[in-house]
Amino acid sequence: MKRNTIKKFGFAFLINFLLFFMLLIFGPSEIFFSNVTEFDFVYGEFAGYMTLFAAAGAVIFSLVFSLLPDKAYRLAVSVIFAVSVGGYIQVMFLNKNLDLLGVNPEGYKISMGKSMGNLVIWLVIMLGVLILAFRKLELWKKAVMYLSVFLLLIQAVALISLTVSAKEEAYVYQEGSWHLSGENQYMVSANKNIIVIILDYFSNQYVEPMLAEYPDSVDFLHDFTYYSNMDCVYFGTFPSLPHMLTGNDVDMSCGVNEWCEKIWNNEKTDKFYKMLLKQNFVTNVYTPDTNILCGLNSAEILNGKLSNVVNSSQEIDIFYKLLFKTMAKMSSYRMFPDIVKPYFYANIDEYSKIVEVKDNRINHENYDFYNGLKENGLSVDRRSNYYIVQHLMGTHLYTTDESGNYKEDSTIEETAKGCMVIVEEYLNLLKDLGVYDDATIIVTSDHGGPYDSQVIFYMKEPQEKHDVSPVNTSPVSFNEFLPTIAEMAGVDYAEYGKSIHDYGEGEKRTRTVWMRTHNPNYPEVPCYTGDKDGESNVYFGYTYTGDIGDLLTTVGDGPDQIVPMVDSYF
Repeated sequence: MKRNTIKKFGFAFLINFLLFFMLLIFGPSEIFFSNVTEFDFVYGEFAGYMTLFAAAGAVIFSLVFSLLPDKAYRLAVSVIFAVSVGGYIQVMFLNKNLDLLGVNPEGYKISMGKSMGNLVIWLVIMLGVLILAFRKLELWKKAVMYLSVFLLLIQAVALISLTVSAKEEAYVYQEGSWHLSGENQYMVSANKNIIVIILDYFSNQYVEPMLAEYPDSVDFLHDFTYYSNMDCVYFGTFPSLPHMLTGNDVDMSCGVNEWCEKIWNNEKTDKFYKMLLKQNFVTNVYTPDTNILCGLNSAEILNGKLSNVVNSSQEIDIFYKLLFKTMAKMSSYRMFPDIVKPYFYANIDEYSKIVEVKDNRINHENYDFYNGLKENGLSVDRRSNYYIVQHLMGTHLYTTDESGNYKEDSTIEETAKGCMVIVEEYLNLLKDLGVYDDATIIVTSDHGGPYDSQVIFYMKEPQEKHDVSPVNTSPVSFNEFLPTIAEMAGVDYAEYGKSIHDYGEGEKRTRTVWMRTHNPNYPEVPCYTGDKDGESNVYFGYTYTGDIGDLLTTVGDGPDQIVPMVDSYF
């Protein structure tokens, strides 16, 4: 009896360890090495611990299995083995352009038909293993044992290859690096301010449902003119944010890293930021991920343009419980069938909270920025003028309640309203300091959705006053963003292009929105990091004349232009 139990334990351990190896060792490792530039921690922070968890889980499960009656034992082992096989097939063949970094505010979405088709594959695998277990016992034993060993070996070899070929940054924290500092995130000028608050992913199509639920949510913006026909030009924070900050169009003939280097080192960009410097402006941009602006180039390319770029070491705290939980969730999301993926989807803010910078961190989450406002207020610098770009999470994630505080499962309406509460608090603090009236303030977004790619754009010019916010329907876009900032800085802006004031209401203008996407008819391209395949491979161009209604009609009809990518940001 004892010998039989030991044999059962050994066989069960092989099967259980396969599952735990895939789920807690290989899965997290492959995700990490494929996205190492997106994580602020190194491999050693989780690899050893998760290996221990995997071994302990396999031992515990195997002990329990070995004490089960024969039929229950075969059932348990079969289920675990089928899940491992199904997971391997899912990862290798069934996951198409899977969003592993949690950038979709809607979470994981798939049609019911595809979800059911995927589930059928899993059920066939499960049924096949169970039939063997109870009809062909000896064949079942051999098939399960040999296939388990095979799957372990090929994934172990892949893991060794990943660890050997990984970049140094996967293992070693950098002693010092160029990055954006949040030291003065709550400081404004006592003199002249140009303040841009960017609420990520805030389409102008979100305003109507927000107002339907919260009718007074934008009343506080009565001094602002609302530009209701603002085109973001590019879908996605990359490339929209660097386009806004430099005024450079995307060069689709080159890759991400080359384009980023070009836009920060050219005559137009140099001239713009030197102009701000001559006008005594400090230029502070608060976004936590310099890759959005620089690609894999060092953030040193921002030096001389942005005032808050520094070269120093950053002390960090790692929340290990969240680290292990998030890596396990991301691995499960990647491995399990489509029907259960939504339960394991990890939003971008979840893994971004694993590491917290101790000093001079940039508060990007809506509620973190709001808490900073309430705790610190705003302070003033009497020496310089300030050009400030505050990039917040906006409605990119539905994790903000109607009062501006954290809420795990918020709605788009609540999140939008919460964003407005935060903006109102910021404006009230500017009023308390006596700098509101003289300031130029823009409340906008870097992009809308992949289809409704027009954005909110509220702008208050110095001394502008209204009882009710006027609406301007001029056909404007972020191609006019940089010239508008130059205009507000008080210089001749014509050399940078047209400002939003150069277009009138009712004017006919043809504009093109570019959306990154995947088209199976075009070749796959690598990610700009060089260590994985890109999720997108083309830009779709949608050309329209009119407003958001015309844009949506054009999107429905299909792209006017398709331009292959050299590489993909995601």
